[in-house]
Amino acid sequence: MTTANNETEEKQTAKTAEEDVTKLRARTISKLFKAHSQKEGAGFIVHRPIGGSNMNEKESDPFLMLDELGPVVYKVGEFPGAPWHPHRGFDTVMYMKKGEGCHQDSMGNKGVLKEGDVQWMTAGSGIIHDEGKEHPGGLLHGFQMWVNLPKKHKMCDPQYQQITNKNFPFLSIATGVACKAIVGKIRYFDKANEQWQVHQSPIKPIVAINYFDYAIEKDTEYQHVIDNDMRAKFKTAIMYVYNGQGQILSSGNKWVPVQRTHTIKFGAQGDYIKFKSAKDETFGFLLLLGEPIQEPIAWRGPFVMNTAEEIQKCISDYQQGKLATVKGKSFIY
Repeated sequence: MTTANNETEEKQTAKTAEEDVTKLRARTISKLFKAHSQKEGAGFIVHRPIGGSNMNEKESDPFLMLDELGPVVYKVGEFPGAPWHPHRGFDTVMYMKKGEGCHQDSMGNKGVLKEGDVQWMTAGSGIIHDEGKEHPGGLLHGFQMWVNLPKKHKMCDPQYQQITNKNFPFLSIATGVACKAIVGKIRYFDKANEQWQVHQSPIKPIVAINYFDYAIEKDTEYQHVIDNDMRAKFKTAIMYVYNGQGQILSSGNKWVPVQRTHTIKFGAQGDYIKFKSAKDETFGFLLLLGEPIQEPIAWRGPFVMNTAEEIQKCISDYQQGKLATVKGKSFIY
């Protein structure tokens, strides 16, 4: 059994936190529910833990939406993708866990998002793109997330960032615990050099967030200590379970059982989130931490602004061909 009493894990946990964790407070669960399913794009089914009726925009701020596609096996050419469509006023983030899909946009970017890759697209003043087509068949599993932008950045130049799997792999951060830092940083043990290293994701979002993918081996316990310099800012903390089952430490020092498609919203106070996998099953989840923007939200389809008038301007600009006229910068890491 892997526990916090294991000598190796004690050293790793202390190294990870770089502070006395016995003096820290756990964040407790404020809401727990199962993500609903619905049709998206050209007719494929997703689970939607964020962006549905179970959690409003104020609760998830700055996260607008999180969709899980699959895991599902498609035949060659069967997955329809999401044909050309516009966006304005926020960031769209695609994380391809399994499979692959093509992408092209109005800035001229074109390529294939492969297994483990992440695509971070700042729509800003406007972008039109086509995504997910030409899946070669087989298992497809991915996550699409929308992150809101504050008013002063909603009309910024669009930007495209892509990081390939080889540049941000799953790294061992404790015995039986692996983590991929999509946005943020993690400490991991470099076996080749026998020393601790810090891995920082190259993605540079406008809004302060962290985005982690955790893979926990069976019968393993761990606590994610929130970066000390961001702890007060990251009022929003959300976990989405996509694999297996486990337990989360909550109020009264009680362990709360969770399983696949469960969405967990944590309170705004506290320093760490503690979890453990089942004795006979692995545990996989996404962990999102963010600083709320706390501005009015006007949302209609692919447009997210601050007022109804701004939404009408989005629609008018799109209809008149004025929405995606700026070609911003593109980065591939």
